[in-house]
Amino acid sequence: MPPARPHRHSPAFTLLELLTVMAVVALLATISLGVISSTKQRANIARSKAELALLVQALEGFKRHYGDYPQTGPSALNSQRVTGTVGAATAQAVLFNSLMGVYGPRGASGGRLNGPRLVDIQRFKLEVEPTTAQLTNFGVPSGSPPAKNLFNSAFLDPWGNRYLYFYRAATTPGRPPAPWSAPSFILYSTGPTGGELSKNKPIPNALGIFSGTTQTTGDNADNIYADKLP
Repeated sequence: MPPARPHRHSPAFTLLELLTVMAVVALLATISLGVISSTKQRANIARSKAELALLVQALEGFKRHYGDYPQTGPSALNSQRVTGTVGAATAQAVLFNSLMGVYGPRGASGGRLNGPRLVDIQRFKLEVEPTTAQLTNFGVPSGSPPAKNLFNSAFLDPWGNRYLYFYRAATTPGRPPAPWSAPSFILYSTGPTGGELSKNKPIPNALGIFSGTTQTTGDNADNIYADKLP
């Protein structure tokens, strides 16, 4: 009688081994996604700071040309969330058209101008991108005296929200200027969370100054503020 063949173990994995491998793969995938997400977030924050710096440079150029920054006090304010089309009389549209050379410091109340374009819009994501047809007269003066055509849009941050900009109210003829204690404009991104406007109160009063902790806690803790040029 031939000797019995030795028993050979099956090369298949056991259920425990399969579960262990799956757990390790899931853990590695989670770590990888976390690293990728963190890297992307840091890149977006760096990009937002760079874009804010470009806007600050443009605003300083605006002040050198006109003697003051674009005033948005009497303008309505769109939410930072893009939930509808930016309005022509909103602070964001006033900022955009001012840096395009359409408005002076008093915004729409000062009428359209033929001013210099102070920012390269190709460096930004815009809420409303000009079409090929619109580009033919975008920022081009017309009429007599020549004045640039309006194009209502807003600068968006890397998370797709509008940059927020505030500066004192325009002076009403015959009246003193509205109070504004801030040394300059207020310009910022609401950051990764895009803090809701109801919680995000950058100007609790007409003075243009911060008070309390509303701007530094909760959803607003990640706000990215523009650094004023020296």
